[in-house]
Amino acid sequence: MNSIKKDLFDLFQLDKMPPEKANEMLERLASLVFQAVLVRSLPLLSEEDLTEYERITTSEDEDGATLFLFLSQKVPEFNKIVTEEAWLLRKGMEEKLG
Repeated sequence: MNSIKKDLFDLFQLDKMPPEKANEMLERLASLVFQAVLVRSLPLLSEEDLTEYERITTSEDEDGATLFLFLSQKVPEFNKIVTEEAWLLRKGMEEKLG
């Protein structure tokens, strides 16, 4: 499990769920966070970097590791953005659940 998924696992206390359900939920949460991160990150890239982003997204990077590494190198405070989006998701979920 990569460090971001571990952080999400801990943040959302997925250890309280059965392992199969926890893994399913973790994948959903990671996808939501990553989408939010992309929305914030893509406008910060140069034209050249956007071209590289497009090349990476059309390649065989199935687990997203190459894309994640690229964004972490090109987007200022990328890790901070990831953390903020994870917390915003959790806060939003808490508000909806009461």
